[in-house]
Formats: sequence, C-alpha cells, structure tokens
Amino acid sequence: MPNKAMRILIADEHPEQRLQLERMLNALGYYRIAPVESFDDLQRLVHSALQPFNLLIGNIELASHAGVDLARFCRVSTQIQHALLYQSPHLKVPSVPPSDRHAVSISLPRAPDSEALESFMAIIDLPVLVAQLPLPAGLVGGAGYARRRTNFGLTVFSRSS
Repeated sequence: MPNKAMRILIADEHPEQRLQLERMLNALGYYRIAPVESFDDLQRLVHSALQPFNLLIGNIELASHAGVDLARFCRVSTQIQHALLYQSPHLKVPSVPPSDRHAVSISLPRAPDSEALESFMAIIDLPVLVAQLPLPAGLVGGAGYARRRTNFGLTVFSRSS
C-alpha cells in the first residue's frame, strides 16, 4: 500500500512529460505531487520547503541548461531524500540492496515508464508497521471460541404482521 504522505517533485520542462509522470504516480496511489518546469522553480521550491521532499523525479537536462549537475544538487540537498533522474524521453530500474535504501538516487537514460516507476517506488516506499495488536485470549492457539448467537428476528428491520 503506498504511503500517501510521500511528497514528490516532478521536474521536467516538457508539460506532457510532467503530466504523464504525474498520471503514472496517481495510478500507483501517490497524489502529493508538485510539478515544476524550470530549474529556477525547482531550486526555489526545494529551498523554501518546510519539510523535505521524499522523491524528486527529474530530467537532468532541466538543470544542465542552468549549468547545474542535477545529481550533485540532489546529493547535497537535505530537502531531497530520493532522486530518480533521467536524460531523455522504457527501461528497467536497477536493483538496490535493502541496506542502501536510506537515500536512493538513480539516473536513467530516458524518462521512466510505468513499470520502471512502479519498481522504483517499491524500492523507496517500504511499508511501515505502526503497531501490532494482540489477539484475544480465546483466539490464541486455536482454542475453541464459542460465537454468541444473536436473534435478530424481531428488530426494527423485520416485518411482522
């Protein structure tokens, strides 16, 4: 189940590419998405963010037009946790061992397709166990648990003549 609280940035100068990525993320259950079309907008949003972004999906060329290495920008920014970067307009996301998943940055030669994006989200969005409730004593170990029978024959929903 996706973490609906994930904050995601999409940085690409092409509106159709931003829209396609956003739709793919929506199909996977992610909705807290901020699309930006220039490196200046990206930089402004990252530096003014009150909370870090969990993921930046970005076109490397967006920053290279401004003379910036986007991969380095992501590594040094404390406001970007993970990065999925691509260079131009379907491929496979490389596997990442669980011990290296605290801050994942991957560069792809083209924009991710839905399969690659789903693979990447599975790497960075691990389910979190919040709590585990104990079973009632009657259910532990398969002990016989007698269900109470309730007669709902004469309720406000029954029709009596």
